[in-house]
Amino acid sequence: MKFEDYSRTFLHFHTDLLPELLLRHLPAGSFSLVDLGAGDGALLVGLQNQGYLEQAKQVVAIDLSEERCERLRKSTNFRVLCSDVMHVPELESGMFDYVICTQVIEHVDQHGLLAEIKRLLRDDGILYIASLVKKWYGWWYYKTADGKWAIDPTHLREYASQGAFEEVIEQSGFRIIETKLSPLKLSVLEFLVRRVVVPIFHAQNVNNFFLRHPYADFIRKTLNVRPPGYQIIESICTKHRPNDNK
Repeated sequence: MKFEDYSRTFLHFHTDLLPELLLRHLPAGSFSLVDLGAGDGALLVGLQNQGYLEQAKQVVAIDLSEERCERLRKSTNFRVLCSDVMHVPELESGMFDYVICTQVIEHVDQHGLLAEIKRLLRDDGILYIASLVKKWYGWWYYKTADGKWAIDPTHLREYASQGAFEEVIEQSGFRIIETKLSPLKLSVLEFLVRRVVVPIFHAQNVNNFFLRHPYADFIRKTLNVRPPGYQIIESICTKHRPNDNK
């Protein structure tokens, strides 16, 4: 699948459902935040709508897709950079108190991404990173370029366990504070809007569709399927320091 076709097909819908782990570790007081691989800004818009960014002195969204960046610029006043998350030359080292990176690491060189996160994060900053764990029996109907069944056709990998995911993070110089596993739930209504409403009716500005239609949002949240063997994995991390082992 071509990259911009993917960006057009796999739309991210704005939501008021935010990860509890992310919220619990947001910095107190004034802080700077960057979302690497922000997509259509589902997390950032949710954080903004619920007032969690009122104390933020700087919020930056990064995504490689020009289409996603343009949609994000229309729906927020964040600084939006259309750039490769593996190297963001527009941003200085140690700029951010909080880095968000959700469902990105499985698409790219994992160690390269973590190296860039480490560069951007302050020494005392917090990383919230999320991906997927696929158990041995896990299955979904997409196939990757190398012929494996996967939840997303553009995935380079899906982690076999919590330990496998954490090992990659720790090898890149981070200390894991907390990890959470939860079942992956896919909204049936989101799928229908992406695959039926948007292509047939050429709908525009659909990212906030569910926030504008409360009844549809209720159905979105309640009518889900759980792909067998898949879990969401979230970790809160800090940079590893020599005295952490003492």
